[in-house]
Amino acid sequence: MVDMPDVSSQYAPVMIAQASRATQDKSTTDRTIGICHLIENPPVPPETAVNVISPLGSISDYFQNSERLALGLRGKVSVLEGPKHGQLRGPLSGDSLYVPTPDYHGPDRATLLVEIGGRIVRAIYFFNVMQSVPGGTEGYDPYDDKKYCPKGAMWKISLNPSGQNGRLISFHTRNNSQRTNEP
Repeated sequence: MVDMPDVSSQYAPVMIAQASRATQDKSTTDRTIGICHLIENPPVPPETAVNVISPLGSISDYFQNSERLALGLRGKVSVLEGPKHGQLRGPLSGDSLYVPTPDYHGPDRATLLVEIGGRIVRAIYFFNVMQSVPGGTEGYDPYDDKKYCPKGAMWKISLNPSGQNGRLISFHTRNNSQRTNEP
């Protein structure tokens, strides 16, 4: 029972209480990283390497190539928002598959939470589902083609507000070239 001071009714005391969170808020992330991923539909064979995603590998590559931090490949991955035109199959902590809905072609996306090397990163996969992924020609990489991946293969969407800067960094994971654009 709370001991209330003796006051008249028009000045009734108000007590405000707020519960505190004992656990870490998973909506607070160190980074949000965008990842362009070209997907074949139908996959040939049904489970092809083109449709493989590796969230831990992608985020580890981002930190290694863009911020020069080696975080390794061990961590935890959970789905915050699944794709609308397909599904993710297999263990997300390793290589898994994005399998599109039959006959679907167009954009799709999935948002994952990746905990790696003491960092919590929101990874947003932007899938471009097409009949076949172009490539194989010497010197041509579809991830460099703006019509398939307008921002490149991977880019920083945001930093933690307490971070050093808010630059947008885009780099190509295959040859480690880096492009920096101010927001």
